[in-house]
Amino acid sequence: MFVPGTGIHLNNMMGEEDLSPLGFFTHPPGRRLPSMMAPTVVKRDGEVMLALGSAGSNRIRSAILQVILGVIDRGLDLRAAVEAPRVHWEDGVVYAEPGAEGESEGWEVAHFPDLNVFFGGAQAVRRDPATGELAGAGDPRRGGAVVMA
Repeated sequence: MFVPGTGIHLNNMMGEEDLSPLGFFTHPPGRRLPSMMAPTVVKRDGEVMLALGSAGSNRIRSAILQVILGVIDRGLDLRAAVEAPRVHWEDGVVYAEPGAEGESEGWEVAHFPDLNVFFGGAQAVRRDPATGELAGAGDPRRGGAVVMA
């Protein structure tokens, strides 16, 4: 749907189960729309080192967290962190891309055969605190790309 005369496309978030569990067109008029958007900035010693966000409804938070953990805890470069296999837990099920499987005793696991759009679409920019050099990464799950000018 487009706002008449503006060319602005409205997001389809009212169909997302986590935002509107009763289904399409059931959100009360006049109430602010909920959102899972979570633009994120990570600082080190007061300086921005990483800025990122993701598409993906309630998988946004797990995608963002896994990219941050990849960069900070696992020491991955930005592209490798964005492209790394992901997991997502929801309603008692662990969803997993190939290579992300781990111990799953007692959990139902849904295995995906490849990287999948289900797991979000993280886009990120990293600034090296020592040099100021910038690096970007676009998620291949959603056709992400980086252009350095």
